[in-house]
Amino acid sequence: MSFDEVVADLLQRSPGSQGAAVVDPDGIPVLSSPRSASLEVLGAEFASIIRGVSEAGRELSHGDLRQFWVKTENAEVIVTSLAGGYFLMLVLEPDGLSGRGRFLSRLAGERLRSEFI
Repeated sequence: MSFDEVVADLLQRSPGSQGAAVVDPDGIPVLSSPRSASLEVLGAEFASIIRGVSEAGRELSHGDLRQFWVKTENAEVIVTSLAGGYFLMLVLEPDGLSGRGRFLSRLAGERLRSEFI
């Protein structure tokens, strides 16, 4: 499956999804759907957070970051690590099915991870 197909499938199967992106370690989107400035800015901001959380996890011997999510008033953002600092970001509406989104993001991450190794 191509990046586009994996992301399209994730968006289709995640109720309440607003968008998704594959983001490089510098915060630059490799792919975003739909293409929007807000997804690009969000990816850049999360890249910095991921670096910090990943470094803390290594220093504290907790292991590599796999997945985390943030719930705000207007959205929920699910971030799934791929490899080499790349990550998959899924944005849901506040009332989206976050458990399903986290599960489907993990599955999509597994499909995409092989592309980065």
